Amino acid sequence: MPRVLSIAAPGNGSGKTRLAMTIIGSRPGALTAVKFTTVYRDGQNCPKTETACACRSLHGKFTIISDPEIIGQERTDTGNLVRAGAARTLWGLSIPTAHEALWRHLTTEVLGEDERVVSEGNRIIPAISPDALVVVIGPDVPRTRWKSDTWDLIGRANLVVINDYAPRAVVGGIASIQGEVSGRTKAPVVVQDVALPLDRWADGTLAGLVANLLA
Repeated sequence: MPRVLSIAAPGNGSGKTRLAMTIIGSRPGALTAVKFTTVYRDGQNCPKTETACACRSLHGKFTIISDPEIIGQERTDTGNLVRAGAARTLWGLSIPTAHEALWRHLTTEVLGEDERVVSEGNRIIPAISPDALVVVIGPDVPRTRWKSDTWDLIGRANLVVINDYAPRAVVGGIASIQGEVSGRTKAPVVVQDVALPLDRWADGTLAGLVANLLA
């Protein structure tokens, strides 16, 4: 089975992709990136852009996109993962009830047994049971937009990162969030700009998780 470090977040805009880019960039060519998107038939949470829409890309219960022309497009999350140095980048889309089928297909038909994966996405995590789980919190993401699985994932995490990129208006709330999260997990809770290269992070927990993934 491939080994996986999964990245989750309370909501869009927290920094999942940027954190994945930082991890991948620390070991160029060594990690496969897989972005997971849950597609709701009513369009809820569909990451529409002018050039792409997950609802139009999904065929059947799940779809895996690997076409470099799609994956590598400018101003897309997958394109950013490619340019960060991923060995290869895949985009997995599924309806809410097909995550296990999607992951089973990936592990039996697509990913190599020795492949090392950085995954991005919340809903797929129970199907993956990753070797390591990192939750990244954007302090300016309103609580009204937090996903229902946020506290469960925080409780299961190996590391929680509060993304210290936020506008000055919300920086004062970081300490409050850190205290609240620390009371809900046994994992280290660190405050860090996730765009900073990994070798410059003050806390070495994430570097250790990456090293263990590749060991």
